[in-house]
Amino acid sequence: MSASDQTRLQLDKFAKALDSLHEAAAESETRMARDSLLLRFVFTFEMAWQAMRLALRDRGDDETPRVAFAVLETAFKVRMVTDADLWTQLREARNGVSHAYDEAMAITLAALVRELAIPEFGRLLEALKAKT
Repeated sequence: MSASDQTRLQLDKFAKALDSLHEAAAESETRMARDSLLLRFVFTFEMAWQAMRLALRDRGDDETPRVAFAVLETAFKVRMVTDADLWTQLREARNGVSHAYDEAMAITLAALVRELAIPEFGRLLEALKAKT
C-alpha cells in the first residue's frame, strides 16, 4: 500500500469517526449518551492526529513525529491547523476523558466537544481531503 493510499484510508477512518461523533452529539443529554459522546470524541481525536501525521509524512518530512503532542506542534508550524491553543485544549480534553472521570468534568468536556471539537474536526477533515 502506497503512502498516499495509507493517508486516504486514515482520512476515511477519521471521517467515519467524525460521523459517529455527530450521531452521539445529536442524542438527548443523558449520562449514557454523554459517555458515548466522550468515548467517540477520544476515538475521533486519535483518528485526527493520526491523519495529520500521515499528511505530514506525505509532505516529504522524513522526521514525522509519532506522538500526538509533537504531531500537533508540527501541524501548527506548517499551518495544517491554525489554532494551536484550541488543539492543545482538545488534547487536554482527550487526556481528561482518559485519566480522570467525574460528573462535573464529563459535563464540561461534553460541552467542549459539541461547541469546539466537532467544528474543528470538520475543518481539519475538509482541509486534509482537499490536499490528497
